Amino acid sequence: MNPFSYGQVVSDRDFCPRPLLIKQLMNYADAGQNVFLQGERRTGKTSLIHEAVKKLPGYKLLYIDLLEVKTIDDLCRRMITSIVRAEHRVSFQRKLLNTLSQLRPSLSMDPITGFPAVSFDSRMGMRPDSIEGILNLAAELGSKTKLIVAFDEFQDVLNIHESSKALALLRSSIQFQSNITYFFAGSVRNQMNGIFTDPESPFFKSAALLEVGSIDNKTFVPFLRKKFASGRRTVSAETVNAIIKKAGNIPGDVQELCACMWDSTSAGELISEERLANGLKMIFAREKKAYEATLMHLTGQQLRCLVGLARTDSIKALSSEFLEVTGIGTTSSVQAAIKRLVKLKIIYRYKDTYKLSNPFFGSWLIWNGY
Repeated sequence: MNPFSYGQVVSDRDFCPRPLLIKQLMNYADAGQNVFLQGERRTGKTSLIHEAVKKLPGYKLLYIDLLEVKTIDDLCRRMITSIVRAEHRVSFQRKLLNTLSQLRPSLSMDPITGFPAVSFDSRMGMRPDSIEGILNLAAELGSKTKLIVAFDEFQDVLNIHESSKALALLRSSIQFQSNITYFFAGSVRNQMNGIFTDPESPFFKSAALLEVGSIDNKTFVPFLRKKFASGRRTVSAETVNAIIKKAGNIPGDVQELCACMWDSTSAGELISEERLANGLKMIFAREKKAYEATLMHLTGQQLRCLVGLARTDSIKALSSEFLEVTGIGTTSSVQAAIKRLVKLKIIYRYKDTYKLSNPFFGSWLIWNGY
């Protein structure tokens, strides 16, 4: 069985040890300190939260995924769904139904997952003032056990039309829940910073920052080599370092490339750096249609900027050298193209430059001669 896991929460032996981050999160939880975790996509923030809470005796995790949340109604429904799944007591579920009676709720069991599921009259939309009542239900959970509430992709609250009101209502309830610790995870750095460091934001200075980045190679390389060895595949430290570099030092992408290299080799094989191409081709075959669909939304200058970033990772996007590489005449044209690529979430700002959200997309562009 392929030992590499990606695209999902991992734990136990599938979780690469990150003792310093785990210890920091556990200490924050014990102190009742709210935290915002930021790091690029697929750096392992969600798995880190689950692993830390699992190591805290007596704690319970209420996990709420806000990826691509668009409306207040959607936000409220996701929060309620998570609460229902976290608490199976009949008395609590009756209280939930009574609290939300105006929405005509009904409880059932999901036949696929076996989890309790709540549904509402589709004609009854939730308003911003529903947020307080829902968080009060979370507080009810927190009164029975040590509770950590984790909002994942928290920056997507900004997609909501009434995002300022939503943030203000969330904050006004959370600040009085001293018996609950809140973790806010996000993958869009500038938006997370805006929520937690902008003096105009309701969440200004309301949580401690925890950076979640790439895994140190001294830890990650032996971990990955051990995974390969579990299927009698031998891989050198140099080859694993090359895999990590090709995947942009992003833990989830590293594991995906390793999984493809596993599938393209056999037990007893010595895996050399030359086999990287086979793993990449497997990823290209899987994602080709998605890559091609992305290109359909780009203008010529946007594509040239994208290819320039893929080929020149260390060059600043607005430098004269970048203009020369891309053949784009003016800085303003580059700025407009970059702005569009960021909006489409194809690239993201990293320190003083920009990176592709999917490093394999960049490799595919180069491989195809763009």
